[in-house]
Amino acid sequence: MTTFNIVDILIEVFNSLFSYIGLEHKFMCEVPESSLNSTESVNTLVGVSGDIEGNIMFGYTEKTANEIAAKLMGVTKNSDVDIYSKAALADFFSEFCKRAINTFRMDNLFNAGPEVKDYVVLTSNPTYIAGENMSGVISKVSSKKLFFKVNGEKFGIAYSLETK
Repeated sequence: MTTFNIVDILIEVFNSLFSYIGLEHKFMCEVPESSLNSTESVNTLVGVSGDIEGNIMFGYTEKTANEIAAKLMGVTKNSDVDIYSKAALADFFSEFCKRAINTFRMDNLFNAGPEVKDYVVLTSNPTYIAGENMSGVISKVSSKKLFFKVNGEKFGIAYSLETK
């Protein structure tokens, strides 16, 4: 089994994408969880399969969803998460996962020594899940959660990933 520092990779990709769209952001901490869950009002779930398997769930507030969507769609303000906003958010988090996976691959190529493995990894289409007073549990597998602040709002990335 190959080991890689997934936390550093996820933080690097997060910083890169949120800097690109111009939203203030800061990594706060990482905590272990007994299940892959989110208690935020807006969530985006991406499944990962292949040589790396698991799930990544992005949890954030409706305010943050509107801010990200506004930046992605090139408008000054987005007041409603409509079909266009959801499509923009799905593309954004899909891009996040693609960049993270490519970074996993590059990290493996440079640090694998004589055993270079070219990972085959697929991601599902992002699933948008939202609602008031909602709590989602995807699976009862141990996972980790990274907490960030985005424009002063809580943003979490819960993940459970394994290499084959």
